[in-house]
Amino acid sequence: HSSLTLLSSTLDSVYLWLTSNRLSVNPSKTEYLIIGTSQQRSKIISNSIIFCGNTIVPTSSARNLGVIFDSNLSYTNHISAICKSSFYQIRQLRQIRSSLDTSSAIMLANSLVSSKLDYCNSLFFGLPDTSLHRLQLVQNSLARVVYPSVRKSHHITPVLRKLHWLPILQRIKFKIAILTFKVQLHHQPSYLFDLIKPYTPNRFLRSSDKYLLDIPDIRSANGRRSFLFAAPTIWNSLPLSLRSPQSLSSFHTALKTHLFPP
Repeated sequence: HSSLTLLSSTLDSVYLWLTSNRLSVNPSKTEYLIIGTSQQRSKIISNSIIFCGNTIVPTSSARNLGVIFDSNLSYTNHISAICKSSFYQIRQLRQIRSSLDTSSAIMLANSLVSSKLDYCNSLFFGLPDTSLHRLQLVQNSLARVVYPSVRKSHHITPVLRKLHWLPILQRIKFKIAILTFKVQLHHQPSYLFDLIKPYTPNRFLRSSDKYLLDIPDIRSANGRRSFLFAAPTIWNSLPLSLRSPQSLSSFHTALKTHLFPP
């Protein structure tokens, strides 16, 4: 309750700052989302907040920067939106596929659908296999549009390899690993760099000079999906040749080769 009271007063301060700087905000169109486990959310007796005289109750989901967040961070609605939009584009592409050469079909497939699958996909780390499988079905369908001769009974991995498309799970790991590499290389952005720490054992071990990161002891399911946990976990799973200092381009190429399924 004290946190919600603080949120209300903070929103009023934001409103005053905006109006004093000749900016507008509509309190009646403001929405907020309570994120946590069902047990945590059940402890909140009164969940409404007051914003400039308007009573606001929490919503079940909210869109921010194109991503649909829900109370338990399952991203079910967001994945449904991706699938719906992607399958629409796949149907459109299928109708004109006979008029396109392969390179043009690949270009359209990447720009219309693969970009949707990759957008903010690091948020999907740790989601159940059932959620990721829905996205994998989209990618499989897209690959079969690019290569119409591939039937549903055919194994899709060789087709994805031919297209140089990592499967969904590997794309998620790829995104986080690339981000972790950049953060370590440039020490930016600071809010992410501050989250990763080099592994420093209490006594000298063989692993001391293997460019490992410290994996924090996090027990909660949602906590283990955070960058704080995901970045060092994925980074430490890479072979030493990838963790060693190198250029971004060489890391990018070697990482993609490493993540491709056998």
